[in-house]
Amino acid sequence: MLSLRHPYISVHVGALDSYGGGQQHSSSGMVNRCGCGIIAATDTLLYLCRYHMGVMPPPFRSLENEKVLPSPLYDACILDMNHRFFPMIPYAGINGLMLMRGMERFFRKYHMPFSARWCFTRSGMWEKIERMLKNDIPVIMSVGPNFPVLWGKKRTSFYVPTPNGLHAVTGARAHYFTVTGMDENWLRISSWGRLYYLNRSEFEAYVNQHSAGFISNILYIEKK
Repeated sequence: MLSLRHPYISVHVGALDSYGGGQQHSSSGMVNRCGCGIIAATDTLLYLCRYHMGVMPPPFRSLENEKVLPSPLYDACILDMNHRFFPMIPYAGINGLMLMRGMERFFRKYHMPFSARWCFTRSGMWEKIERMLKNDIPVIMSVGPNFPVLWGKKRTSFYVPTPNGLHAVTGARAHYFTVTGMDENWLRISSWGRLYYLNRSEFEAYVNQHSAGFISNILYIEKK
């Protein structure tokens, strides 16, 4: 499986170390309800600052010497990022354009040699994910809401490994997560602070039948 080169962001929550951050642990009710985009963006920026820049800018300074991030410090960082770079639409979170603009503001402010753009079509999406992972860049991905029936309940499945192979344990719609690895059939992802797998064919079927490509897509980040 093609993977990021370094350990992904981990947060110490209770007695466990997470795989990426989880919005459900935030002290903010709004982040807890619809902050998955901010979690994915912050984790991606933390990864880029830690492993590509070798220095933490002011929003992440308190986390500079922490290999596994203490939950209170991580939560404070999430709230700061929400306030400064990723304001949310109440009860709706952030859309792809807001996510892109927040990332671009962060890159410019702290002189990071990256650019970000939201992809509106799925043409070449898997190739873009592969390219980002080869360049050691986490991929923020969205499984969009049902469309045009936005209140629909259809989901795409998330899987976990078991002794008998991968097993579906939950599902998602209208949700951001982060891709950390891929092969020809599966994506390895971070969501809600856990490691899951997403079947590529099932994702395609969900988008074709229940959602749309402009809301079920990726934030493409590349080095300038």
